[in-house]
Amino acid sequence: MCFRQLHSCRPAHSGRAAGSMSLLVLLLLLLLAGCSQPAPAGTLPPTAEAAPTPTQTAVTPVESDATIPTDEAGEPVELVFPALDEAMPISPMGWDVVMKDDELTTEWVVPEDSLGWHITSAQPGTAGNVVISGHQALGAALLAPVALGDIIPGDEILLSDDVGRTFVYRVTEVSDPIPLDGAGEAELASMNEAVAPTETPRLTLLTGWPDFTTTHRIFVVAEYVGQAGGE
Repeated sequence: MCFRQLHSCRPAHSGRAAGSMSLLVLLLLLLLAGCSQPAPAGTLPPTAEAAPTPTQTAVTPVESDATIPTDEAGEPVELVFPALDEAMPISPMGWDVVMKDDELTTEWVVPEDSLGWHITSAQPGTAGNVVISGHQALGAALLAPVALGDIIPGDEILLSDDVGRTFVYRVTEVSDPIPLDGAGEAELASMNEAVAPTETPRLTLLTGWPDFTTTHRIFVVAEYVGQAGGE
């Protein structure tokens, strides 16, 4: 038996055997070619580039795109990200008076197990800016999807009130992270603008960034689509 020099172990008449083997291989290839048929046009599997891209955008029917009067409005009680199939409770949020840089100021007290509605902002479905804050790293971390980049422009947000109505908003902007310390004038201006009162109906979400600590702030702006319920 030969193990070290395999090239020296060919038996006699190797040329004839090789010829026979070549003939068998040729016959096998011809047989396989006769059994295979070209796929009809349009039946070829799609390439990776042609595969459809999943979208996060849901479409919730609305019965009216009109806003409701302030005296008929309720308080927000639930927010839903339909694209992520996630619902989260909302509670009214107040503030504390604190000393900062030798000056008295106010700080919102953000709940850990729910989102917090800024009680000085607009109510759902009204003409104005509904402002809601939430943690992304503490407690239930309900706004972690925002910090993780899971909420994108075009996504819907459903906002329900304590009267039983649901209003649809569509994300138009997700800000870049704004540092807590050392933010530039333009960054501070964009944050202040995001939470400022508006005449047009919209929703603003505020949270921290990244998802495991808080060194920055990030906000989401969503335009008003209408009251849900139409088919």
